[in-house]
This record gives sequence, structure tokens and C-alpha cells, in this order.
Amino acid sequence: GLMAGDRIVKIEDTLVAGIGIKNNDAVKKLKGEKGTIVNVSIFRRGVPKLINFSITRDVIPTYSLDVAYMVNSEIGYIKLNKFSATTYREFSNAVKSLKNDGMSKLILDLRGNPGGFLNTAIEVADEFLPDGKLIVYTEGKSRPKNYAFATNKGQLLSENVVVLLDEGSASASEIVAGALQDNDRGTIIGR
Repeated sequence: GLMAGDRIVKIEDTLVAGIGIKNNDAVKKLKGEKGTIVNVSIFRRGVPKLINFSITRDVIPTYSLDVAYMVNSEIGYIKLNKFSATTYREFSNAVKSLKNDGMSKLILDLRGNPGGFLNTAIEVADEFLPDGKLIVYTEGKSRPKNYAFATNKGQLLSENVVVLLDEGSASASEIVAGALQDNDRGTIIGR
């Protein structure tokens, strides 16, 4: 029932809104043992009184795939907001589902994606590239070059792909987009 823009005013019966209250102090009051309940009162713009909620504490899953759907009968759309430990599994499952729905073209939206795990970016890029194609290499002052090549496990070897980027796309996003661009495997749109 909580909505974007809601402001927590009370946690249990303690006022946490106002001068001198630090976010860390409020967060400590919200956190607790999994399965226990915390009561909060929130202010919602346009509602005259505080609204009370009882929230059961639990692990908050963070997903990196915002959405995956068919734009029309042949074009799929996948939006990734980061490259985390679960991204490849989320991406792979979405691709399987979209292909079952008839996807033959894909829009991969990496706008605002600040990056994340290098290995995850390599796994995602591998989905598009044929065996043996260079995805990326790393090199350090006191480390030799380390190359990452595509394998033959890709699910998207023949589908047309467009990658959307913006000024917020960085790191792992650039690696995926660069690998597709360098291998003439997709069209990059954005800046």
C-alpha cells in the first residue's frame, strides 16, 4: 500500500520526521529480525491525516530487470537497470519467455544503467555473439591482458538487436554495447 512519494513520519510511536533526525537513525528503527512487524505512520500528499501501515520485515529482493514484454508480434523489449549477480539469470529467463512469444527482434534498454559486475556483462554479451568473438579484454599496469571471448551458448545469435543508451549508461553497459557494436551485431541508439 505504500506509494512513491510517501514520507515516513513515525516508526512505532517515535517521530522520525524533522530537524535533527538522521536517515541512519530512522533506518535502524525500520530494520529488524525477519518476520517481525514494524508499524509506521506516513504522510501522503493530498491526504489530511497520517496513514498507518504494519509492515512485515523481510529480505528485500533487488532485481536488475525492470521489465520484459512484447512490443508487437515480433519485437521484444528488455530493460536492465544494473548488472548484478542475478542479472544474467533474469535476462536469460526473459529471453526464453519472449522467444516463446515469437520474438525475432529485441530492444535492449540500458539507459540509466550505471553498470555492475564485469562477469555479468560478459555473460549478457555472450548471448548475442557467435563462438570465438572478442567481448572485452582487461589490462593493468602490473597485470597481463585478460581476454573474454563469446562461447557457443548464445540464445540471440540471429535476432536483430537495438541497444538504447544515454549519458547514464556506464561501465558494464558500455561493455555490452561496445561488444555488440565492435562485432557488428547490433545498432546502438543514444549517446
